[in-house]
Amino acid sequence: MTRVLTTKRILLMLLTIAILVSSFLIYKNNFQPKVVLAEKTTYYLPGQSDDCNWILQAENNLRNIPGETTEIRIGIPAAQTLGYISGRVEVGPHNTLILAFVPPGPKTNKIPVILTADYSEKSLPIDFLRFRWVQSSAITILVFSNKDACVASRTRK
Repeated sequence: MTRVLTTKRILLMLLTIAILVSSFLIYKNNFQPKVVLAEKTTYYLPGQSDDCNWILQAENNLRNIPGETTEIRIGIPAAQTLGYISGRVEVGPHNTLILAFVPPGPKTNKIPVILTADYSEKSLPIDFLRFRWVQSSAITILVFSNKDACVASRTRK
């Protein structure tokens, strides 16, 4: 008699575990917000010489949830002795991204640079983005998900 009860308990526990695992997988694949900036993707930025040596990397996946944030690093890997520029990207309301960083140089009276980008018409994860200062073209940062697209955009000028 106890053997039958033990077998039923084991089968009930296995059924419960299977339900929990399948529920988690359904949530993760269908209901979890999409990634805007991927953690393992290197994004390329055209530099002053249009050589696309500047890169941007996100510390974590940035999901399409207003208020979600991740730390970023901007730098040139060939010149690692100079370090990198640290900053943050935050998902704002209405499918916007907010990029904030402190520019390099002497540390006296520095004001952070804050740029915004609209990704409402982009497919996720983002492959191209234009960060702007106050929606003008005075200060812009272009971000590409691959180096070939970055180089190709700079040669079209």
